[in-house]
Amino acid sequence: MPDSLRHRLTTFRNGTHSALLAVLISQRKALKLTVRTVAARMPEHLGWDHTTLVKIETGRRNISFVEARELARILQTNLAALELAVEALENANHVVTSSRRKKR
Repeated sequence: MPDSLRHRLTTFRNGTHSALLAVLISQRKALKLTVRTVAARMPEHLGWDHTTLVKIETGRRNISFVEARELARILQTNLAALELAVEALENANHVVTSSRRKKR
């Protein structure tokens, strides 16, 4: 299987992914945590360092369910709360883009 096809099958790039990244970054900054601090608090078995979190926050690396759960814990929240925040951000973005389209 060519690398480009494998990449398309194992990753996703859509509004939900962007919204999740925005929520994670916002929560980390609200808690005044650095990338290095968050990465250091991740369980050792995940093998994270600060570059892993940077890659996730910039969208160059996807995040697994297990990683998201641990990251939520470090960010003093849970997956359900993250999902609600992502959904709210997606809905807000949808309203903005829908109203722009109607004006044309």
